[in-house]
Amino acid sequence: MKKQRKDMKNLIIVCAGGFGKEALDLAQQINEVNTEWEIKGFIDDGIKVGTEIFRGYKVIGGIKDWNVKDDEYFVLGVAKPQTKEILYNILKEKGAHFATLINPSVRIPEETVIGEGCVIVLGWIGMNVKLGKCVNVAGSMIGDSDIEDFSTTTGFANVAAAHIGKRVFIGSHAVILYGRKVGDDAVIGAGSIVISNVKPKITVFGNPAIEL
Repeated sequence: MKKQRKDMKNLIIVCAGGFGKEALDLAQQINEVNTEWEIKGFIDDGIKVGTEIFRGYKVIGGIKDWNVKDDEYFVLGVAKPQTKEILYNILKEKGAHFATLINPSVRIPEETVIGEGCVIVLGWIGMNVKLGKCVNVAGSMIGDSDIEDFSTTTGFANVAAAHIGKRVFIGSHAVILYGRKVGDDAVIGAGSIVISNVKPKITVFGNPAIEL
């Protein structure tokens, strides 16, 4: 049985693409356990207002011209790190609050530090993990690691005792080995095994991962 709450918060999903739908589904999963979010719909500059996107929810406005209200919370329905930062800054300058959404099935140790706006769809979070703001975790395993602002990890990625910089994208099934550092704006290709540090702003791929 759902636990009803009187202090439900208004949730607006920023961007109506694939990850936006994931964010909406995640908010609904959270509500099934503990009613928390009143989902208002999507804001997107590229889709006409009133367009139905997913499960009856529609685009309710644009991003750049949205008038932020005190009782609204936003979640970034975007996976690309650089785009997340741009949209975050646009809305933050207007006074926006950002929601952190965590799948109810994911156990979060009490020592874990999670920044605002994180989206943890699925995954395993171990001890001594620190996530910056607006980090996406989509089915990854993360232990004893720092992941800085706006980075994204995707399905079955494994980050072990590593330091991940800002705006990093880690592809599906990639592995970051113990003690490695990944610089800001780097891209780790799907299936890559990172055995050495990765410089900022480069893309690596393969086993072992090398610069493309």
